[in-house]
Amino acid sequence: MRLNNYLNNYLNELSSQYGLGFTAVDIDDTIFKTFSLIYVMKDGKIIKKLNNQEFNIYKLQDGESYDFRSFRDAEFFRKTSIPIPQTVNRIKRMMKNLDIRGSKIIFLTARADFDDKETFLQTFRDYGIPIDNIYVERAGNDKTGTIANIKKKIILKYLNTGLYRRVRMIDDCMANIKEFLDLQYSIPQSILDKIKKRYNIEGEESVPVIEFFGLYINKNGHLERITI
Repeated sequence: MRLNNYLNNYLNELSSQYGLGFTAVDIDDTIFKTFSLIYVMKDGKIIKKLNNQEFNIYKLQDGESYDFRSFRDAEFFRKTSIPIPQTVNRIKRMMKNLDIRGSKIIFLTARADFDDKETFLQTFRDYGIPIDNIYVERAGNDKTGTIANIKKKIILKYLNTGLYRRVRMIDDCMANIKEFLDLQYSIPQSILDKIKKRYNIEGEESVPVIEFFGLYINKNGHLERITI
């Protein structure tokens, strides 16, 4: 009950006097239960098949590479994805409460580009998710580190605008959430200075310059707030 109250209050306060809100929502096993696999290849052969959660934390060994043929198949994604009602309904409520001044929701996926963008987007439209008003950041297009690290880097890009004081990640991967929450202890001073200037923050306040909320979605589709 307390978590539900927190979520409802957060929705109502996304555009409060405290400041604008930013939410990054994972897709696989967060919005939809999905079944695409990533193949680990070595010497031209498939040696492992990873689901989304395994891919989030897998580290390639010498001589290994990824094959994303299934992970990029938009038609398979649309035909097999099963919506997780708690998250889908929450996203719809969140979109209704967004402030036109700049509070924002993005989808932040471990996937790279799909082979058919429109088929991918239609999956969301099929379930009434307003995907045409939500940008999809694809961490899989960046090959420079772990998915958790790349997602953190993408979120930093948005924080660097100096717009957001409430920042939230919703994800089914605990490693992603912990990497995100680590940001609260290492935010560049340049970002904090931008926010202070925008919101006329001088001296100490009763709340941090930026508040971080990590929300883990468990196997039953329920959210748990994570703190570190």
